[in-house]
Amino acid sequence: MTIYCERGIPGWFAEPLNTVSGLAYFIAAWQAWRQLERHRWREHWDLYALAGLVGLVGLASVLWHASGIDWLHWLDRAVVAVFALLYWHIFLVRVKALGPLGLILAWLLTGAGLVAVYLPLPGMFVGSTLLYAPLLALLGVGMALAARIDRRLARDLLLGSTLFLLAMVVRALDQLLCDWVVVGTHWLWHLLTAGVLFVLVDGMIRHVHLREARVADDAG
Repeated sequence: MTIYCERGIPGWFAEPLNTVSGLAYFIAAWQAWRQLERHRWREHWDLYALAGLVGLVGLASVLWHASGIDWLHWLDRAVVAVFALLYWHIFLVRVKALGPLGLILAWLLTGAGLVAVYLPLPGMFVGSTLLYAPLLALLGVGMALAARIDRRLARDLLLGSTLFLLAMVVRALDQLLCDWVVVGTHWLWHLLTAGVLFVLVDGMIRHVHLREARVADDAG
């Protein structure tokens, strides 16, 4: 089981700050959800799914840090992975407008890239911050691909990448600074990554609305 600086003992409620800071994901999910049009949920089901997954990230995080139960840690990571994969798929469909063949090729390249990054990592890095490095790289690729399509979305991805890089730094410092910062720095990871998820979902919602408005104008 991963031990954070704040967790000095096993059992429930040993990480109060890490647990409470996980509520930031619920705030991010609610703010994203509010921007969606209820009467168009069938057209925007994928965007609703993204907002819902942000809330699930929060639920898994709160349960994991409140209980310290090991399998909840893996649930926490699994939900993050599902969000990342769904977001990338939506990006390829909504932003790049790839057809079936293009999607297959894009996913083959994505899978090959992830395998190439993860396979060489020693087992000691499985629980480390380096595990999230490919997600940062994926944000960078998305930013480059979006630059010629939607500059505002590209800026959102840049902001998300910057926040995520900062989040990775404070996550890595949690154990290193434990002797000086008793509560650790992992709670900052929650606040920053909640901001990252909101920026990503907010940017995608804005992009979809803008593209639909352009299509309507062209049709009119």
